[in-house]
Amino acid sequence: METVDSVFRRHPEFEPTGKLTVLGEPTCSADRLLAYARRRNPQAPDVAESYIRLGRQYGVRGDVAYCQAAYDTRWWTAELSGPDWAPQVRAQWEEEAAIASRIQMLYAFAAAQPWPAETKLSDDRPIVHIERAGWRGKAPCWEDLNGKWSHYGNSRYGQYIVAMWRGVLEWNGIGVPAKLPVYRQEQEPSVRAAARKPGLVDWSSFFSDQMKWLHNRRLLPDPAPHPERKVTWEELAVLLRQWEDRAIADTMEEKEMSLEKEEMREQAIRKQKTDSAGVG
Repeated sequence: METVDSVFRRHPEFEPTGKLTVLGEPTCSADRLLAYARRRNPQAPDVAESYIRLGRQYGVRGDVAYCQAAYDTRWWTAELSGPDWAPQVRAQWEEEAAIASRIQMLYAFAAAQPWPAETKLSDDRPIVHIERAGWRGKAPCWEDLNGKWSHYGNSRYGQYIVAMWRGVLEWNGIGVPAKLPVYRQEQEPSVRAAARKPGLVDWSSFFSDQMKWLHNRRLLPDPAPHPERKVTWEELAVLLRQWEDRAIADTMEEKEMSLEKEEMREQAIRKQKTDSAGVG
């Protein structure tokens, strides 16, 4: 009779809990990952080799990290991806520094030990957020990223990534992948929901004149969102409501100031008449 221990010894990438560890050697080749991705999106960038190479520097499974990136970016079609506290825009997806930052974030989640020798952080802000949140070393498996990397509404974030990775492993390499994993895209949170979450990145330093105009009129949430972030209908309704309320308040304020000026002018005229009568 097989024991649980003997089964898991044959599958060293899994923990006894059945979860897949973040740290470990890649199983899929870069060519296979790219071919799989381009069956879903022919314009998917050729970055699989970078994920595997940078993953090896930190002992992170680069093939699974690539699948995570594919999930976060909706197969490289979304405008914005990643966690709320460390978002990346489309222009960053092929950047070596941005890929290194994702790998470093995964290492920080999975390992509490010091960084590998000669580590140079691509961006220390996400790492600071992970440490302040008490997450350093608290997510040794991909399934442990639920509620940390993912939005709060997605309680199976890690499971979807692992399912995608297994889909790549089981693909026969011909035509459309034979077995696609269950795939659910996360909904971007509303402005009000995002504003309640602590530690989000403030993008106000990247604002154009148009975004500064909104920011100066207090029509943006705090912290300020990325300029390329898509706006939902709910967020648009909130913005228009704020603008309408502000316009009504400004109109009432202008009327009050006008009445005040008129009253002051009448008082000045009465005083002038009184002074003139006294002189006569």
